[in-house]
Amino acid sequence: MSRLRVGVIANPYAAKRRSGNIGHDVCALLGAAGLSVIDLSAPDALTAKRRAEAVIDTLDALVVVGGDGTVALGASLVCGTSIRLGIVPAGSGNDFARAIGLPLDDADAAVRVIVSALARGEQRIDAIEAHFEGGPEGSSVIALGNLNMGFDAIVNARANRSRYGYSGAVARELLSYRPRRYWVELDGGERQHIDASLVTLSNAGYFGGGMKYCPVSKVDDGVLEFVTVSGLSRAGLVRFFPRVFSGTHVSLPHYTVTACASLTIGSDDPIEVCSDGETRAFLPLRARVLPGAVSILAPQLHDDQFQEAAA
Repeated sequence: MSRLRVGVIANPYAAKRRSGNIGHDVCALLGAAGLSVIDLSAPDALTAKRRAEAVIDTLDALVVVGGDGTVALGASLVCGTSIRLGIVPAGSGNDFARAIGLPLDDADAAVRVIVSALARGEQRIDAIEAHFEGGPEGSSVIALGNLNMGFDAIVNARANRSRYGYSGAVARELLSYRPRRYWVELDGGERQHIDASLVTLSNAGYFGGGMKYCPVSKVDDGVLEFVTVSGLSRAGLVRFFPRVFSGTHVSLPHYTVTACASLTIGSDDPIEVCSDGETRAFLPLRARVLPGAVSILAPQLHDDQFQEAAA
């Protein structure tokens, strides 16, 4: 293999602050594989992003070490380019890594996947681009996994702030649970009004640290899934979450999936949005799929999942 140039960003706060140590190991492993490595890690995401932006045009690949939020940072840097994105899962949820079949809790194995994929043809996957009306996030956010806009987003925000994890956050938020009312326009169609508990725009299907919430989602099919759960009481929602782990939730009449390429959504309530596990801004937002926007270093999942670059 020729000496490719690879940037590495390790989130120092992921995995109870172990990710920074893992990042040093990843740099060493990539160097041992014959790659030219530049460590772009920083104490905060904004500084890491600025460091990466300064050299991004010189890179063949960018490797991120952390959870779903760090993956989203990497995706925002390489989106729409030929620079390939590698992932070493080192967060609490690692839902996107799980969705594309990356090894979890094993940095050595994840690096082997990256090195092997660099020697193969390009694999491109879709991304979600979201624009918020106002808010601190600015004009747009790139996500690879999901946008969460209901009880799922409220739980995610609490889980990020506490030591109890996603399941513990579910139990605590249920005490004040109530459905919210939304308006939504799918693919530029007529405005619909819905009362829902969970509202998600899905690309990869997983959230909550292993819940396969939308099994039909594929990362390379050029469409997104608008997923809602409606008409559940508090007790019904309690019973719903365990069914997500077994997959039996998809048969419930309360669970609805609609394929779309874009949506505009809002609410009269002040509802925060989580993008790949990170709280971003408030509704309303406009979102769309970006087909094949990210070149990913991942296992070959199946023959028709990725668009292979011409040899």
